[in-house]
Order: sequence, then structure tokens, then C-alpha cells
Amino acid sequence: MFSLSVGATAMCMLASLSFLNLPSEAVPAAVEASVFNGGKAYEPAAAVEAAGQELPGEVIPLGSTFGIKLFTDGVIVASLSDIYTGDGVRCPASEAGIKPGDYLLEANGKTIAGNADLAHSIGSSAGKPIMLKIRRGEKIWEAEVTPVYGEGSFKTGMWVRDSAAGIGTLTFFDPASGGFAGLGHGICDMDTSGVMSLKSGEPAPTSLCGILKGEAEHPGQLKGYFSSDEAMGRLLTNNETGVYGTLDQPPAGKALEVLSREKVICGPVKILTTVDESGPKYYDAEIQRVSAKNQPTKNLILKVTDPRLLELTGGIVQGMSGSPILQDGKLCGAVTHVFTDDPTMGYGIFAETMLEQCRGAIQREKEAQRNAA
Repeated sequence: MFSLSVGATAMCMLASLSFLNLPSEAVPAAVEASVFNGGKAYEPAAAVEAAGQELPGEVIPLGSTFGIKLFTDGVIVASLSDIYTGDGVRCPASEAGIKPGDYLLEANGKTIAGNADLAHSIGSSAGKPIMLKIRRGEKIWEAEVTPVYGEGSFKTGMWVRDSAAGIGTLTFFDPASGGFAGLGHGICDMDTSGVMSLKSGEPAPTSLCGILKGEAEHPGQLKGYFSSDEAMGRLLTNNETGVYGTLDQPPAGKALEVLSREKVICGPVKILTTVDESGPKYYDAEIQRVSAKNQPTKNLILKVTDPRLLELTGGIVQGMSGSPILQDGKLCGAVTHVFTDDPTMGYGIFAETMLEQCRGAIQREKEAQRNAA
């Protein structure tokens, strides 16, 4: 569970920040875990093995909270809205074929770096057509949108978003690649549920200031804030399996073996997580089910059994996404979701999948740097 806030623009008028209730599942433990299809991200281990790195390998489990600041690659269309004009109700964006989840890349040939750029293009259009370059999945196309005048300004009927920020949990640091992994699920747009396309981003230090305890049908939440304007490193990837990047200061700690998917079994485990300013602690839990090895996410069904954590949080709460799961002294996974009808239970992801993704992200960054040179 990732506690997230997002920035939005309504018909190019700035809207206030709103909190997003991120992954929760109204799924009983007896039902087979489903796969979240929010992004095109899962890559086989072969891509990493080709880089000469053995898997699984050893990593340093972390379990500490961190902040995330993410800026999208283009602005995402979160939703569409009707506009009341002198000629009736209109939605120019919808009329042009634009849909929620589309990314707006350019306006009249100029890059849209953020909400302000799009707002300026529409506001200064004087009702003349604007040619927008749009990305929908892998497809890039153009559409002509003609703003209409309504409620005192020219508008297109789009709510758009260019950034997100929130709190989650670091899963591990990989000494072999120099990368980190966190969350165990992607940062998704609160309206479209799609994984947000990353242009740039950074991990940031945070401080916790309280806990909203979880109850049935009401997922809990870790409350916190960014404690410094200084970044801890760089985000390189946001996909359905988590967020990955580099840290300016590699963390200290003992490296532990990553358990391969085939060796993860049902039984007692430890969750390493942070719920207050005293830092990461181990809590008892058990894996009740291990799902298909060939799906990227929701591989484990987990139940919190530790009386201390149940007393503090009620189980799994937002902000605990990415908390390491250890089995027999080895890292086997990370917490990702909570069941809305039972906050003591939730999903987890295989640690081996996150390690593959982490090393793949670092490898792609190195290749990009070599190509740029």
C-alpha cells in the first residue's frame, strides 16, 4: 500500500491535491490471486543474465519508509468533463477522440512539460484549434482540439495530471548493481488506474507522524511528510512491479540471499517494516498461499499474525507497500496490497521479480549513458 497524493488540472484550472487510496483488494483469501495488468513492464530474467549478473543474488533488506516525487512523461488525461457554453454542452477533448489515460506530449509542435504548458496553450488559443500529439499505450497520434468558451475562459474539458507524491517503503538495496527497489507495485493514476509514465522522479526522506489503524472496508494509513527538500537519489523506473532507482548514499546493512520463486513456500515469515520513528522492526506473519510463478505480481497471500503490529496498525496499511518479507533468513518477497474486507491479510510479490526489475533498470540506464556519450 502506497500513500499517495497527486497534482491535477481541471480544464487547465489548478485543482487541490487529493489523496488516493492505493492498492486494496476486496478478495477473500480463498480466491486465486489475479494479475494486475496496469503496465507493460514484466521482463524475464534472461535480460539480466545477459548482462553477466547471476540471479537471484544477495541484497540488503531495508524496510524503511521513503517519499516519492514523480513527474510524468507528458501530462496524463485523468478524466473528461462537459462544459456549458452559449451553444450548449460541449466537450472538445471527447469530440476529438481523446480518452482518460491518454498522455499529451505536444501542443502545436511544442513539448508539454507540465500542466502549466498545456494551460497556457489552451488559455492563449482564443478559440483557435490546437494540434495535440498524444500517446495511448504504444501508439502516438495527433488530434485537433478546438477550445470553447465557458465559465469565463477557453477550455477543452480535460482534467490532467503531471505529477504524484507520497510515502511507501524501501524493499532492498542491491550492492551488485547499485540500485534500490521499493513499493512492489506501480504508482498508478487515481482516476484511470494505469501505471503512471515516468519522466523523472526522486526518492526523498520522510518522517512519520501517526497511524490510521485499518479496519474492514476502511484501509489504514501511515501518516507522514517529506522531512527534507534534498533528494536521496533518482527514480529510473515505475512499473507494475514497483519503483526502481539509485541512491546517493548506499545504505549499510547485512546482505541476505534472495529466495528464488520456486523455493518460496507457505509458512511463517517475518515482515520488516517501519510504522513509527523508531525505524524498521521485524513482525510475525505467515504465507497462506503461493500463486503462479509466471505472473509478475500478487504472488503471495499473506496474513499478519504479530499482536504488536495488529495492535498498532490493524494489519497491512497504506505506506507499508514494499515492506520486505523474510523466510528462513532469506528475502522472499514484499508486501503490496491489503484485502479491504480483512486488513490482516494482503498480497505480496516475489523478491526475485523485483531483483530482476531492479537490475534491468540499472542496466538500461547504463546503456543510455553509453549511448549519450
